[in-house]
Amino acid sequence: MMTYDGLRRHLETLVGSAHVGVDDTARAQYAVQQRQPRLVVQPETVEQAAAIVALAGRERCAVVPWGQGTQMHLGQTPTRYDVALSLARLTRIIDYDSANLTLSAEAGLPLSAVYTLTAPRRQFLPLGFAHTAASLGGLVVTNTSGVKRLRYGGVRDLLLGLRVALPDGALAQFGGRVVKNVAGYDMNKLFIGSLGAFGVVLETTYRLAAWPEDDRVMVALFPTLEHASAALAALRVTPLLPSAVLLLHADVVTAWDQALSLTGHAPQVGLLLNYDGTRVGVTRQLHDSRALCRAHGSLAETMLGPETLSALWARREVWCQTPSAAAASPTVHLRLGVEPAYLAATVTTLLQTPEFAHPPIAWVADASHGQLWAHVSLAAPLTEEVGRAFQGWLSTLRAQVRAHHGSVVVESVPDALRQQVDVWGQSSGGALLALYKQRFDPYAVLNPGRYVAGL
Repeated sequence: MMTYDGLRRHLETLVGSAHVGVDDTARAQYAVQQRQPRLVVQPETVEQAAAIVALAGRERCAVVPWGQGTQMHLGQTPTRYDVALSLARLTRIIDYDSANLTLSAEAGLPLSAVYTLTAPRRQFLPLGFAHTAASLGGLVVTNTSGVKRLRYGGVRDLLLGLRVALPDGALAQFGGRVVKNVAGYDMNKLFIGSLGAFGVVLETTYRLAAWPEDDRVMVALFPTLEHASAALAALRVTPLLPSAVLLLHADVVTAWDQALSLTGHAPQVGLLLNYDGTRVGVTRQLHDSRALCRAHGSLAETMLGPETLSALWARREVWCQTPSAAAASPTVHLRLGVEPAYLAATVTTLLQTPEFAHPPIAWVADASHGQLWAHVSLAAPLTEEVGRAFQGWLSTLRAQVRAHHGSVVVESVPDALRQQVDVWGQSSGGALLALYKQRFDPYAVLNPGRYVAGL
């Protein structure tokens, strides 16, 4: 294995000394769960980045890729961390074909920059909003789909192609720039949600969507979860076609009320419906949705403009990414996925706040896909007893969710608990992921331990 000085000199020769950070300040900025790299490197081209990955493969150096750094709280703490590979300079637009609604760009480009580029032609990439700082590559490796997934699809639906650097030196191309471009196994899917454990995504190609003529939100407030669930069940059997359907815990409604003038007060539950499309179609669907909600016990309905959903989702992103190690109120953020039919039962379980936590457990749910984000405030100080109680509760919750073919991921957890908690949970695909890891990264140099346990 190359010495530290030899590695630094090699990287400086490759990208220039100005783009290799070795001082404490640079290294601290790229810490992952308080583990810092030995150095930081920022390549300017895809070829330079691929050469760095190949070097890591030869020299067995542990590399953690960075896009815009918005979701580096995900996963386990890396078992080794030699080089932070920053893609912050890989932000070029490779091809924007507005006629065919496709965009190819380097992986470090923020989604917000895509909005700036495509908005003048009334097009957008529906994986976030104009404020979303996450990089295009980061959206892939974290499988981050937008709130409008019900209408437009998620990363798996919108991603057309990838260019990936592998530790064996290969710079592989998967997919293409048209919607139907795959015969056989779609290799793009392997890298979606992988946290860069199998290869470093350097270029992406996405399918865009046309900007709707109208885009509005209705928030209906219900006295109980049962009332909101009944309205949601009725909505599913109507011809109505919302772009987003969210269920909101009472505390979330109250918090958003303070920022956005919603008229919500605990213990109400909020049902948020977003419609976009033609102005006539949106108006009619909002009218019918209001009537449906009133028929199922809605206390009030509020109509809001298109900027509201963006602002609400920005608050959810901040809420989920808030550092959870504050001594005054240690918190855990969970992401649950269940079949939509079992969403209400899962929420009911969360409403029973365990003794080790401050009530209540607040949550936001994408009711159309059965995805739920929960915020658990732990009792302070964070003693070993509290930690054991949390782990026992988490095991029970996972068993209940697995019974409905779901999963529970710990997205953020206090450092005092992180090493004792399995953030991913047991998975039937764990053995298969280990085989993929051994095939694509046999020496475990890419994000070691963060995604595949022990590798």
